[in-house]
Amino acid sequence: MLKLEELRDAIKGEIFVQEDMAKHDIKKVEGVADILVKPAGKKDLAKVLQLLKKSRFPYVVINKKGRVIFPDERYHGVVIVTD
Repeated sequence: MLKLEELRDAIKGEIFVQEDMAKHDIKKVEGVADILVKPAGKKDLAKVLQLLKKSRFPYVVINKKGRVIFPDERYHGVVIVTD
């Protein structure tokens, strides 16, 4: 199981809970993510992915320009946004 504190301790980037993705200027993506992560760099991204794979927590990686299809209301899992 994913522990939010473990994720917060592992990375330098930002972590948001129950976050409206529209607040983050992600084009063509609307809805709420259970957890939204903005890694501080490639090493942060690698740490996040390692923790998520280990915990088997669902996740998707997108960039601010990418096209991704999401449920209209909410994504149950982690959304990782890269620049």
